[in-house]
Amino acid sequence: MGKWYAVMAKPRQERTAVSILGQAGIATYYPEVKESICVRGRRKVRLSGLFPGYLFARFEINRQYRMVSYCRGVKKIVAFGSVPAEVEPHFLDEIKSRLERQDAIQVPSFKQGEVVRISGGPLAGVRAVFESSLSRKERVVVLLRELYFQSRAEVKLSDIERYSEAV
Repeated sequence: MGKWYAVMAKPRQERTAVSILGQAGIATYYPEVKESICVRGRRKVRLSGLFPGYLFARFEINRQYRMVSYCRGVKKIVAFGSVPAEVEPHFLDEIKSRLERQDAIQVPSFKQGEVVRISGGPLAGVRAVFESSLSRKERVVVLLRELYFQSRAEVKLSDIERYSEAV
């Protein structure tokens, strides 16, 4: 039984890599969350990767490195220098248990024009107006309205929260 490693998938091919590696007898884990999206004016829920572009695979590095690296859907095995990035099993167990307890982590969705507060990063504490999502909801555009000027900024989705008062 091998160790767990982080694997980078080719764009939008995480599920392909998981399937092919599974057929080869390699254990994989691709944690997914429910994401609320709007399609043609209707709200839908879809599954999306918790770590887009990455999955985890358990294999013996000396014996199965080439099989994993050249698998369809895999871009590379994540490494620091020449050392593949090992992932502690308890880290993956913690993710699994949190996802099971919550049925899935709900990614918050904001409406255009909604007032938000930036809760993390260099702009923490600043009120802003939500404008749009970028690149699979990892980053968002907000309009900053402080000190008599208005400016756009890109921030992480996880760094904003709903703000109850009007700006």
